[in-house]
Amino acid sequence: MLQEAIITNIREDGLAEVVVERSGICGGNCSECDGCRYDNLMKTLVRNPIGAHRGQHVYIEMPTLGVLKGAVFIYVLPLVMLFAAYFVAALFGADEGVRIATAFGGAVLGIMIAALLSKKQHGKNPTPAEIVSVIDDQEEL
Repeated sequence: MLQEAIITNIREDGLAEVVVERSGICGGNCSECDGCRYDNLMKTLVRNPIGAHRGQHVYIEMPTLGVLKGAVFIYVLPLVMLFAAYFVAALFGADEGVRIATAFGGAVLGIMIAALLSKKQHGKNPTPAEIVSVIDDQEEL
């Protein structure tokens, strides 16, 4: 997955700090809703194998598989755990209130598992994104 970014700082460890404009739920058309007007910029660290400089407009690449795994961890797993816990409680003949409480517990457990998996993945590769090319070769003065 390619995204445009601007390099704000080059660190001594070879990583670059970049600012990425992320599109919100509305698809980035902020003139329509103003809901994300000031929250659409995100700072992040990326690898800089091409030696780009501060102020350059660059493309960064994030592994698509990593993005999809993250989405599954964060969104799908807690939802699956919620429904699974509800139906397991139903199989044991629990009352509706107990089913709902069990479902809530399953969702919380799913969130905790997702957080652990995310932390484990981050430990393996803390900066999966990297600069792949320079778009604008004008350096900041």
